[in-house]
Amino acid sequence: MFTHAHGPYILAAERPRRSPGRWLLFTALWLTLLLPLAAAQARPDAQQPTLKFGLLPFASPVALFERFAPLRDYLNVQLGTQFVLETARDFSVHVQRIETGDYHLLLTAPHFVPIALDSGHYELLAAYKEDLSTVYLVGRDDPAADLSALAGRRIGTPPPEALITLVGEDHLLKVLGDQAPAPTFVPFPSHNAAIHAIASGLVDAAAVSINVARLDINRGVPVRILDETPQFPGVGILARKDLAEPLREALRETLISMTDREDGSDVLRVMIYAGYKAASAEDYEPFRAILPRARQYLSPVSTEP
Repeated sequence: MFTHAHGPYILAAERPRRSPGRWLLFTALWLTLLLPLAAAQARPDAQQPTLKFGLLPFASPVALFERFAPLRDYLNVQLGTQFVLETARDFSVHVQRIETGDYHLLLTAPHFVPIALDSGHYELLAAYKEDLSTVYLVGRDDPAADLSALAGRRIGTPPPEALITLVGEDHLLKVLGDQAPAPTFVPFPSHNAAIHAIASGLVDAAAVSINVARLDINRGVPVRILDETPQFPGVGILARKDLAEPLREALRETLISMTDREDGSDVLRVMIYAGYKAASAEDYEPFRAILPRARQYLSPVSTEP
């Protein structure tokens, strides 16, 4: 027998013989004890329900999932939940899913918050910490000096029912007045698509969210901000009312406190995101006036994904 710092090594010739029957009995007893323990350890995850975190389709699905995956992971770690990200083909499907309560956690546009509240399925948790605005972008080398240069030109926008589009169109037409040639608004599936249409020559300018514009400019897209609209409240985050009240309150607190925590601030830094603040339904009441116009652009109810 040789010795080692961690104990003796027993040579094969020195090992005591074991009865095969005795060994099988020992193995059976061991498995009897081990398997229930393993099952018990796996049971919490198996029983943890999958919760849908629905995202407003303001960008491509890839861009949305890349940006919000850190937030999903943060919530799951902090709260022990199993949120998965989902988005919709377009705003029409997004609104349909809101009205049927399809999402457990919902990030949606300011003018869709009243729709979510009126559905009876949702409770407002928080709002984006910074107000939003529509910005007007032109090519980096475009000589335009102010909004008057956009008269008669092609303006790319997100879908026509997007709040950014509605506000952007109204503001630009008001600035140009009745005497100037009217611009042509060209809708695209997303803010990113409208921005990239400038470089491809499909449009002369774009009216998009200031947040998406900043991200694309930071990524090197050759555009610049020409002007912007007055600010308005940002996106809202809502939870379905049938989630347990302690979970809804934990979600609210976790979202609002992200900027006060080191790990939460790290997540927001990765997302290039300002964070969330407390909000009330009254903050979004002014958007009810724009809803009839927005609904004109929404497609009829569809069963397609």
